[in-house]
Amino acid sequence: MFLACALLGSARAENVVLFLKNGDRITGFVVSEYTNRLVLSNSWANALSVPLKEIDRREIAFAGTNHMARTNVLAVKLKPPTAPPPLFKHWKGQAEVGLDLIYSTVDQRNYHARLQLAYEKPYKSNPKNFFRNTLDYSVLYGKTIQHGRGTNLTTTSSDQMGVSDKTSADFDGHWYGYNLVGAGFDRVRGIDLHIEEGPGLGYHLVTRTNLTVNLEGGANYQIQDQSDGTHNRDFFFRLAEDVNWKLSPRTIWSEKVEFFPRVNFGEYRLRAETTLSYNLWRYVYLNTTVQDAYDTEPAVGAQANELQVHSALGVKF
Repeated sequence: MFLACALLGSARAENVVLFLKNGDRITGFVVSEYTNRLVLSNSWANALSVPLKEIDRREIAFAGTNHMARTNVLAVKLKPPTAPPPLFKHWKGQAEVGLDLIYSTVDQRNYHARLQLAYEKPYKSNPKNFFRNTLDYSVLYGKTIQHGRGTNLTTTSSDQMGVSDKTSADFDGHWYGYNLVGAGFDRVRGIDLHIEEGPGLGYHLVTRTNLTVNLEGGANYQIQDQSDGTHNRDFFFRLAEDVNWKLSPRTIWSEKVEFFPRVNFGEYRLRAETTLSYNLWRYVYLNTTVQDAYDTEPAVGAQANELQVHSALGVKF
């Protein structure tokens, strides 16, 4: 309660009215200021970014009202604020942790964590085109305890790690080239080591402010060492798509699918993922993720398909 009161008092002290050059007027709380934009929060938007070049002047309003101060506070022109730290100027990311618990005849504990870090910088020659790099790292570990007559049988139900790094560069408003590298393991499914690398071509099919859709195709060389002694080395094609849709100011839905047919079409692998993310408070999100992986030739004793459902608390920065 004390923290909420302190935050509320601080926010009200920054209640402002922006007068835009086109004649519009926006009221809200100042969340942050940068060299080229001002971020406001009000009843219909949690983070509304307004370019400084579009603002004519700013006036401070009385807390809890829409009336501008006319006596002690004068209307002032916006001054260039302090530049943000260089690390976060073109960076954004998300870190999340989760714990799945079951206590019954069989006790189960699954611990999972994920870190996503993205770098995005527009070209000086054409700000509509971008250079991007995305790092995705995830871990999952779980134990299952089977209760018997005076004895407990403990087994490892999950033990996997994965990391991928994708670099892309726009050619024009729609086409871009990319290169994808990745590595990891999944000991429960019998995968001791998995490495992949490959370039490709992508197309920005939809580029709206609340909806983006991308299509990709390319080659992918994969190395997979399995616990049964099998060593796979081969080229695959890669066909992929991804969607990011902001359903509301608080809700974001994303999904991506990657299909890897072997060059001789005798085998294929599939990875699919969808996430529903809800903004609980400021930078804190509740994420529900469904992941599916399929391999037509798994290790001996492993299922061809693996389906996972996770819920986690995440922080975006």
